Amino acid sequence: MGGGDLNLKKSWHPSTFKNQERLWKLEKKHAEEQSKIEQMKKELQEERQLLELQRLQEDAGARKRSDRLDWMYASAPSANGPRPGSNEMEDYLLGKKNVDELLRQKAKKEAEQVKEVTRNKEPSFFFS
Repeated sequence: MGGGDLNLKKSWHPSTFKNQERLWKLEKKHAEEQSKIEQMKKELQEERQLLELQRLQEDAGARKRSDRLDWMYASAPSANGPRPGSNEMEDYLLGKKNVDELLRQKAKKEAEQVKEVTRNKEPSFFFS
């Protein structure tokens, strides 16, 4: 006869499956946020401890640590290709030189090196 609990048919009722699922998702999201916040607090505390240790070392007379980024911009000569400031690189960037030409030259050098190695190597099928 009766239709049961009419509150279960209301969209705002906490016992409906839809609302329970929404609540579960929000609780899960909140727990993840809290764990991220705790992780960030832990990392911040470790970083502060490290900075404090470095400051104490500098006060004790250890050499001062450089926080510069000069090492990143220092141009070291490259063994494989042209140096960054060379004319070849500039010509390539300006479109005067083609990459294919550079690749052919590199392949030619490698082939010459292989020929030189095979020329100097004795055949292994001869026994002495």
